[in-house]
Amino acid sequence: MTFLMKKALNLFTSFYSLIIVIVVWEIIARSGIVPFFFLPPISTIAYTFINIASDLLLPHALLTIYRALAGFALAAIVGVLMGLSMARIRLAHWFFDPIVALGLPIPPLTLVPIFILWFGIGNESKILLVAFGCVFPIAVSTYNGARNVNSLLIWSAKMMGTDDRRILWKVVIPAALPFIFNGLQVALPISLVVAFVFEMVAGGGGLGFLEIYSARFFKAPELFSALLAIMIIGFVFDKIFQKIRSKALHWAQR
Repeated sequence: MTFLMKKALNLFTSFYSLIIVIVVWEIIARSGIVPFFFLPPISTIAYTFINIASDLLLPHALLTIYRALAGFALAAIVGVLMGLSMARIRLAHWFFDPIVALGLPIPPLTLVPIFILWFGIGNESKILLVAFGCVFPIAVSTYNGARNVNSLLIWSAKMMGTDDRRILWKVVIPAALPFIFNGLQVALPISLVVAFVFEMVAGGGGLGFLEIYSARFFKAPELFSALLAIMIIGFVFDKIFQKIRSKALHWAQR
């Protein structure tokens, strides 16, 4: 009994703020102060979430995940290559630096109409806009990491007869990995946000489409269930990424 009480106490202390919000939400929703459509009870949302999880939420969630991860993967490849080339090749820095400086401050969601005009409302436009939204943070972080590699490491490798290609793979990239992972960690939630909002605007399935569809037909529990699903996906993605990061950078932590 004591063990269970300690576990419950640890759980409460870890998530006490969230538990308080849930309890207050449930009380206010049950009191009728706020109309049901604007604030359905948490218990109703949870019941709806469980009932529609396999038939409705899962197909839409998989579609959103596919679009977000495909765009994120494309941005990771392009962003890392761009950042490394900018740091190591003067001509590449001259070419890409104005593009990054112009593209980084642009909110990707403002480009939704342009991407619909150019690529339609299918998966291609959503994946490409996700990639656009993610590529610049990854490129900048990679550039900063590769640019700030300790010069003594590079000089030592050159003194030992190491060519430029091996210096890149054996010195620059390992030293820049913490920065690269920082950029990836910033870009990962961006990929979900861009995919979700694009689906709200353009349709074509996905959790964003399900949320706006539920709002149009006043299905508040389904609306909040879709929102809960994207929150859970984001939380799980973040935890998985942290595990991958800790495994890949165990040497840096030591």
